[in-house]
Amino acid sequence: MTRIEELNKAIAEKQELLNTKISEVRAGADDTETPVADVKAGMEEIKEIKSQIESINEQVKTLSEALELEPAEETKDEPKDDGEVSEEETEKPEDEEQRDEDDVVVDDNSDTQADEVADVVAEDDEEINKGADKDKEEEKRSGNMEGIENMKTQITNNADAFQAFLVNGEVRDGLTTVEGGVVIPKQILDIQKVPTDPTQLASYVNRVAVASGMGALPVLAKNTAKLVTADELAENPEIAKLQLKEVDYKAKTFRGVLPVSMEMLQDAPEIESVVATYVAEAKALTEQAKIGEVLAKATAVSVSDVDGIKDAFNKGLANYNRMFVVSESFFAEIDKMKDADGRYLLQDSITSASGKALLGAPVVIVADEVLGGAGEAHAFVGDVKAFALEALRSDIAVEWQDDDIFGKKLAVALRADFQVADEAAGKFLTLAPASK
Repeated sequence: MTRIEELNKAIAEKQELLNTKISEVRAGADDTETPVADVKAGMEEIKEIKSQIESINEQVKTLSEALELEPAEETKDEPKDDGEVSEEETEKPEDEEQRDEDDVVVDDNSDTQADEVADVVAEDDEEINKGADKDKEEEKRSGNMEGIENMKTQITNNADAFQAFLVNGEVRDGLTTVEGGVVIPKQILDIQKVPTDPTQLASYVNRVAVASGMGALPVLAKNTAKLVTADELAENPEIAKLQLKEVDYKAKTFRGVLPVSMEMLQDAPEIESVVATYVAEAKALTEQAKIGEVLAKATAVSVSDVDGIKDAFNKGLANYNRMFVVSESFFAEIDKMKDADGRYLLQDSITSASGKALLGAPVVIVADEVLGGAGEAHAFVGDVKAFALEALRSDIAVEWQDDDIFGKKLAVALRADFQVADEAAGKFLTLAPASK
């Protein structure tokens, strides 16, 4: 194995280590029990590994350039025959040639001398052409070598490995597999990632990565214990026992099929970005709908005016981090409501996802279908993180499936369950304005 091959192997190993570390840091970031300091330390390790990969790439480039170096050809002046004329003499200025014509002695050998001069000039021209061709060949070879080295570096990237899987089913180093399927590299999703959409409810719920398809997650109920006074040297009174409730979950599989034609695979060089975008959108839409179904299970409250909304907000939720998740129809109604002093109920807020605050709490607007049906004015008020729980078993995976079409099919799947964690953490409002 050559030195460059050893370095390329080291790059592949570092890339695999980088992928593993990224997965660990992501899992730690999603896990509420993992200290932020550990996540930060993991990020520093990722930076260090990336730096090592860049350093090895520089070494590969340097060695490749060194192997391309060739010794310069030495040019020696050959002795001239009496009858030969040098190139310098053939390129004399016209006025100098004119002066020489007066001194030229024409003899019987003049024809022979002219032929010899022509031969020398022809040989010089041939040498010049050969040198130019050689320079072009060296340029081409150097350009090809740079392209090859760049390609080697890119192959170590997960995005290229994933594209290779899409085109020919080849599983390269750095590609994560789960039960025969290929997990889309996190790097691809990060590249395609746009600024986080504040209307995505998945960023507000309590998301827990689970290692089993079914089980129970402990939830600590609201603390109502209080300390009491005791006489001197009397026995210590007991504190009310903490109430630990278990929430059962069973991961369900949400899946679908994405047909990809062979023409698309052949003609679209960035096919992996198309698939990654589709998968990310499918996952977001699935989570949004399922979280909306969970929020709709909160205690139902019917309101018809501003006072009803205030009562639902002010009673029973004081110890929670309250917010509003409202449908578009609900938002349209409250946006026109005013208090007794004629001031609009909604207020501007630079910290709220929608730019508005209701009774001082942030407001998140979702489509009507997320919380009910089209045209229905619904809202959830309370602590979304305390109320809704997402047990995530596995991320989205893709796997080829045989079919009789000219192309292939991608199967996308998400294994998760969505449950109510703390029933007292929220209320589900239905707005039915009183008829005037």
